[in-house]
Amino acid sequence: MANKGDKKLTWLIKSLSSCPSLIFSPFVNGVCKRYSDASDKSEKESMDVSGFHVLPSQVESVRLIFKRHPDIAVEFRAKNQHLRKACMDFLLSLIETLCQSLEELSSEDLVEADVALTYLKDAGFKVEWLEKKLDHVKAKKEKEQFCVARLQEMEDSLLNLWKKCSDLDAQVEKEEEELSATRTPLSFDDAV
Repeated sequence: MANKGDKKLTWLIKSLSSCPSLIFSPFVNGVCKRYSDASDKSEKESMDVSGFHVLPSQVESVRLIFKRHPDIAVEFRAKNQHLRKACMDFLLSLIETLCQSLEELSSEDLVEADVALTYLKDAGFKVEWLEKKLDHVKAKKEKEQFCVARLQEMEDSLLNLWKKCSDLDAQVEKEEEELSATRTPLSFDDAV
């Protein structure tokens, strides 16, 4: 049985090229130094981008971050390469979270994103630009929730109207049958 100390958090970082509207666009720029950690054979080959060791799939994203926000890591204090990599992975994961569709993001996800942003700021990253993006996504999520609630109200109202319409239809049919019966003239047999 695992105890609480055995839990670990695993971050999955993918290429962020699917987020062009947030901060990314295709480009290749600069020189990267390749490095391999021989002590860990399972570790994939990493590349150095602006002092951060990142996976080849992350290079373009990290380059673009530094191109658009060159002062992002000016106050970043960690010197240990493992910590630097972990913080960069954390930043990339936060950006990837913001790239998800609103349907995939819960309000709790956005609260956690806020916590992650605070962690990055405390670590020394200058991420005011990302804070604005997060605020924008939170505002869109609130609007989405409002719209979903309004749509549900409208659908409920429409359902009630359809039910009333159906009930009225049944009443009209009954009245028409009654009217038809009332208008039916007496037959000779009935009159005699």
